[in-house]
Amino acid sequence: MTYKVLIADDESIAREILQKQLQRYTQVELVAICKNGNEALVAIEKNEPDVVFLDIQMPELNGIDLVKNLKINKLPLVIFVTAYDNYAIQAFEANAIDYLLKPFDEERFDRMFQKVLKQLELTNKQEFTAIFEKYGQFFQQISQPTYAEIVTVKDGGRIQLLKTADLIYIEADGNYISLHTEKSKYLLSETLAHFETRLNPKTFVRIHRSTIVNLNFIKEIQSHFNGDYSVILKNAKVLRMSRNFKDNLIR
Repeated sequence: MTYKVLIADDESIAREILQKQLQRYTQVELVAICKNGNEALVAIEKNEPDVVFLDIQMPELNGIDLVKNLKINKLPLVIFVTAYDNYAIQAFEANAIDYLLKPFDEERFDRMFQKVLKQLELTNKQEFTAIFEKYGQFFQQISQPTYAEIVTVKDGGRIQLLKTADLIYIEADGNYISLHTEKSKYLLSETLAHFETRLNPKTFVRIHRSTIVNLNFIKEIQSHFNGDYSVILKNAKVLRMSRNFKDNLIR
């Protein structure tokens, strides 16, 4: 993977040394070399580099103030480069990943840059994981089955539109199923098993091989000595729940 790097130093020799050190790393793409703080500020906001080497003492805008003035979504990793060690505390307070004291040798640079590369790899993994989780949740949501909110039934010469939320319970009825609402009963030419696939299982529960009930209309459940149960609805209707289906309601 390639990482974008920017250098900002008012000394030409320092810029050349940093550039030479970075040329040894194939992962590096040098996107800008700046001579002062203002120039660096513009270049950083334009190029959004992954890593920035900043001299602390630069004309117009010093390195520490430059970092404080950055207005980009993703801040780069910052390595301050300076000939003065009295800026170390300020550098780390500005969230620098390291602090290079001039003059530095190749070994010191390599130790610093290996740390930078490890941090970049870690950041990329975290971002990838976050993106993967975000889109994983999104695809999970859009791949979830959709359930019917309206069912149509023929009522004589008319077609009735029934909200599934209004269905109290559904029963197998010969070659039909009967849909029970507060006001009426409707027959539908469909198997109970097939109709069940159209209903949200968080709301509609099978309590018997021939009965599905809407949880929102249940008042209470009563047990019997033989292991069966009675499901009492809010409208006082009593439905039988067989022991084979009790785990759907009683856990």
